[in-house]
Amino acid sequence: MKFLQVSDLHLSISTKEEEIYSLAVLNEIVETAESNGVQKIFICGDLFNTFPDLEALRAPFLKVVSNYSGTVYFLPGNHEILDKKGNNNAYAAYDWSKKVIVLDSTPFTLWEEDGIEFVAIPHQDNYSEILLNPPLPKKTALRIGFAHGTVSGMSFTGLQEEEEEGGSYLDPNLLQSLDLDYLAIGHLHRHRMGTVGKCNVGYAGSSRVWRKGEFGPRGGIFIEIEKGNVRTEFVTWKSAGQYREIIVSLDTDGNPDLSVDEYLKDTSPNDWICFRFVGYVDSMDGKQKFQEIINQNWKHKFRICEFDPDESQIVVIHHISENQFIKQFLDKMNERKNHMDPDLWRHTRVTGIRFILDGGKVK
Repeated sequence: MKFLQVSDLHLSISTKEEEIYSLAVLNEIVETAESNGVQKIFICGDLFNTFPDLEALRAPFLKVVSNYSGTVYFLPGNHEILDKKGNNNAYAAYDWSKKVIVLDSTPFTLWEEDGIEFVAIPHQDNYSEILLNPPLPKKTALRIGFAHGTVSGMSFTGLQEEEEEGGSYLDPNLLQSLDLDYLAIGHLHRHRMGTVGKCNVGYAGSSRVWRKGEFGPRGGIFIEIEKGNVRTEFVTWKSAGQYREIIVSLDTDGNPDLSVDEYLKDTSPNDWICFRFVGYVDSMDGKQKFQEIINQNWKHKFRICEFDPDESQIVVIHHISENQFIKQFLDKMNERKNHMDPDLWRHTRVTGIRFILDGGKVK
């Protein structure tokens, strides 16, 4: 028995490009499920970016999933309610066809299929009602949960990424009271696995690059039931692309140390590209010419191609390229170029120049 867990697709009509892109990822999700014999797709929240997006893209969503032979379960997250503006209709009141089952009943929905119990917990401001009235004791060998929120202890995403906003916290005591074997959960946008007691917890992460800074591949999680055990496997979506921050190290003459082709050699058309410049330079003329080349010949080849507006890492010092101390240092660095990791080499060059400058050798 095989399921597919996805979340945080954020289908959006904010621009035509966003609509086409997000629906293309949805299409890949459905095609992947169909080609891999997946019987159920579980969408763990934030399928739509806002409530108006839900109203506008419900029909296109249903058109895509109509090609799927299995069943789609849609559990609302914290984004589906955004901009609802007094509309009190339950999500299940809309026509989702017989293909989609909406899991919006609070505090939870408990059901059994094929010898497995499922517990669906849509996003709520708090989950105290579940603690007061938990599900009945488990009667099957496995119980799988679906939720949207933040599990305490699993929200740190690294220094380069912010925590997701707007989601409620699921207390470990609450999770243990549910007697789950596996919790499929959405809201955090980076894929990660963890445990709470005996329950394995899996975040698939966002299904597409929704905002700046979402590094790494986007994907979902295959959930396979074998002999009473739950096995998971992360799968990536090619159509989602990746967020790529490309550091352009400027030589002291102001020119990038690599060609445009070299900087973009590992990218794909679906990527979100953000160039960031660093270096100590005579002037920014080389940087400006590089940007002109990108805008004229490359920008249209990517989903998004932009330049970081923060240019604080570029320091302009007149005639710095003629300074003998720095020239000697850079000559030594060039000798080591083929013997060092490229990123480390560029970082060392910038750090070395900064060290020389801070040492008072350049006025």
